[in-house]
Amino acid sequence: MNANPPPQFGRVALRGGLVTAGSQGFKMVIQFISVIILARLLVPEDFGLVASVGPIVAFVGLLQNLGLQQALVQRKDISDRQLNQVFWVSALVGLGSSVVVAALAPAIAAFYGDQRMLGITLASALPLLLGSIAAVPLALMNRHLQFGQLALNDVVTAAAGLLAAAIAAWAGMGYWSLVLGPAVAAVVALAAAWLVVRWTPSRPDLKVDGDILSFGANLTGFNLVNFFSRNLDNILIGKYSGAIELGYYDRAYKLLLFPLQNITQPLTRVMVPLLSRIHEDKARFRDLYVRTNWMLAAVTMPGIAALTLTSDQVVALLFGPRWTAVAPIFAWLGIASLTQSVSSTTGWIFICQGKTKTMFQWGIYSSLTTVAAFIVGLHWGAVGVAAAYAISGYVLRVPVLAVLVHRVGPVTAGDFLIMQGLFIVSSLLAWLAYLGLPASLTAQSDLLAVALALCLNYGLALVLMLIFPQSRRMLSATLPNIARNIR
Repeated sequence: MNANPPPQFGRVALRGGLVTAGSQGFKMVIQFISVIILARLLVPEDFGLVASVGPIVAFVGLLQNLGLQQALVQRKDISDRQLNQVFWVSALVGLGSSVVVAALAPAIAAFYGDQRMLGITLASALPLLLGSIAAVPLALMNRHLQFGQLALNDVVTAAAGLLAAAIAAWAGMGYWSLVLGPAVAAVVALAAAWLVVRWTPSRPDLKVDGDILSFGANLTGFNLVNFFSRNLDNILIGKYSGAIELGYYDRAYKLLLFPLQNITQPLTRVMVPLLSRIHEDKARFRDLYVRTNWMLAAVTMPGIAALTLTSDQVVALLFGPRWTAVAPIFAWLGIASLTQSVSSTTGWIFICQGKTKTMFQWGIYSSLTTVAAFIVGLHWGAVGVAAAYAISGYVLRVPVLAVLVHRVGPVTAGDFLIMQGLFIVSSLLAWLAYLGLPASLTAQSDLLAVALALCLNYGLALVLMLIFPQSRRMLSATLPNIARNIR
């Protein structure tokens, strides 16, 4: 593959981003509907039961392909022999992961003291194998910049999972509906991937090149420690506070952080192959990364701030009065997630430049500080865990990550902090402006209160972007290109 990007590289990046954003819009609507529908058909305990098992199953699932899928996307050149090796290793690891989860089922049920979790865990093992078998075709689609097809597959898969879960919940299957939905989605994702990619594996070959394996091992190490820290909150709350409180925490988390992840994760699918192609051109790499993150922050951070500001109204509108305990958890998670849309993309810097060892080291530090925060906050239940997570992020993780990004380059600590700082300032100004509104206006209806908060946050964010030179240049360079691609 030519290391120099083609002349239309910028247009490919923008078009891929727009296609992905469009598909994620549909997918987020589907998941948003799913959260609302299932919350009205099921009870908090149903969500708590499945959420208690979910982190353990997903943690084992991180071993599905040992990071080799991302290595296929990042490498400059890849042979058919290497593709075949990665496929068979991924399939074998996926099978092993399913077996491990099935073997852990009795221990998980005993840990929580609830035999219902035995069946939940066993049923959750199969999607791990299906995901491993789909790894190579999905990587090839990503490598060949087939963003439209990947986007279509995502939407179809999400819709199939929602439909299956909703029908099962309506039929009275309870917590089983939350297990059936992901299983159906995994089957649909596997079928869609193999129908598109014109590649078939040859005879089994389990030898993988050392550099590919090293890249994948470090990336897997990061994913393991990062996932452990991000999901230990579910395990601790489920164990010490019970399934009902975990159900509240789970709804708050899915309502706020899952939609955010569903923006950054598919965007990663676009940016990793593109940035990998230009990683030797440091100036261009920095420019593309910074411009993309300015737009990402502009889209996500004011919206998160508005929903955090009106957490009581948002929960009342979407879930109803029996879920009011979700509101304070939602508010703290909102504060925590303000910076996560940008912070989560620093993985592009490490992956695209082959710095997965540094990424793994950062993951260890981040995980240790996150786990410590969970343990401290657990004394105050789910709300305390969310609050400790938010506070520790601003104090212990964001500053250290800025320094690390600066050392790796070419993105500077200033690039990283300024784009987040502008929107944090706009959020604080919007909060003060909202508090200054007449109480009679914001109390008229929950929907009006949320709408006012959204207008204030996005309006003030736009004003600051037009005042600040760097963001103003980004807007003038990016918006005309977006308009041309939409036309």
